[in-house]
Amino acid sequence: MTINLHDITGQESGIILVETDDGRHKNVVVNWGGYDGLPYYLLSEPVFLQPEDVHVETERIHSGALNDEIAHDGLEDWNPLDDDLDSDEPCDVYPLSNGWVVVAPKNWN
Repeated sequence: MTINLHDITGQESGIILVETDDGRHKNVVVNWGGYDGLPYYLLSEPVFLQPEDVHVETERIHSGALNDEIAHDGLEDWNPLDDDLDSDEPCDVYPLSNGWVVVAPKNWN
């Protein structure tokens, strides 16, 4: 199965909450337009890889406010353009079966 975040969200960018080995999440702001797969970071640039059998958990898709949906675990964010992650703008949230969460702020695209 191929996962394409643009097809799922209808947007070209957003935030992915990447689950770390200790179960916490890190906010990763990324432009995913035109790429299949999920972004992994080597040095300072994302490399999009196709994970095995990852899908959107459709029964858990919901809308919310950005500052309520991002990770507040104290990990360093990957946010190269210094986007405002503490805003209360509306977003759609797409939980993935691998523990990651895709957050698509409605005003970003």
